[in-house]
Amino acid sequence: MKMNKLILLLFASFIFMKQVSASSDSCGLRISLLTVTPGEELYSVFGHSALRVVDSASGTDIIYNFGTFDFSDPDFYSKFVRGKLLYSLSQETFQNFRYENEYFHRGITEQVLSFNCNEKSLIQAKLFENMQEENRYYKYDFLKDNCTTRLRDIIFGANSMSLNNKFLVSKTKSSYRDYLHFYLNRAEMPWTKLGIDLLLGLDSDALMNVTESMFLPDYLLKGVSLAKLANKNLVAEEK
Repeated sequence: MKMNKLILLLFASFIFMKQVSASSDSCGLRISLLTVTPGEELYSVFGHSALRVVDSASGTDIIYNFGTFDFSDPDFYSKFVRGKLLYSLSQETFQNFRYENEYFHRGITEQVLSFNCNEKSLIQAKLFENMQEENRYYKYDFLKDNCTTRLRDIIFGANSMSLNNKFLVSKTKSSYRDYLHFYLNRAEMPWTKLGIDLLLGLDSDALMNVTESMFLPDYLLKGVSLAKLANKNLVAEEK
C-alpha cells in the first residue's frame, strides 16, 4: 500500500514538473516551416516555402511568404532566372494559403520548430521588420537569394550557436545545376532547362555545402529535418 502511494506521489510530481516546464515556454507562439509540393508552371515547378506563425495571444494564424511577385511583368521569366525580378514579403491567413494550394492540388508539409520563447520572439520580430514597406522588397536571385533561402537564413540564424554548424557547412556531392535538372527533367521542360543553363552559366556547377543546398524548398525541408537544436531535433512535429 505504501509502495502504491509512493508511486502515485512520484507520478504526480512528474506530471507537475512537466506542466511547469511547459508553462515556462508558453509564450503563445508556434512557428512552422511550410513546404508546398511543385506545381506545373516554371515559377512553381521547384515547390514553395513559407513560415506559419500562430500567435495565441493575438489570436492570429499568419503565413509569411517571401515569394510574392508581379506576374504581369512582360519579362517575367527572363528576369526570374537572371535575378532581376523584384520579389516581396507578404502576409495572408493560413486558411487562404491552404485553400489556394488545395485548389491547385498542391500538398503542404508542416514542420513545427522546437525553438524556445526567446528564439520564436526573435523570428517573429524579424518577420515584422521585414514586413515594413522599406524592407519588403528584394531582387530575386535564383540560387542565392530567393523565397526559400530567406526562410533558411531566418530559421538557422535564430540560434546559430546551438545548431549543428558542422552539419551546415559540410560539402555535398551535388551542384546547383544537378538539383535544378532533377526538377526540370521530372517536369519535362528540356528547352527551359537549356535556357536556365545558359543564363546561370558556370556558377551553377559549383558544389554546394548543406546550407547552400537548401535553396530549394524540398531541401530546406530535409535540412530542417536533420538539424539539431542543442540536444533535440529542430523539428518538434511534422504533418
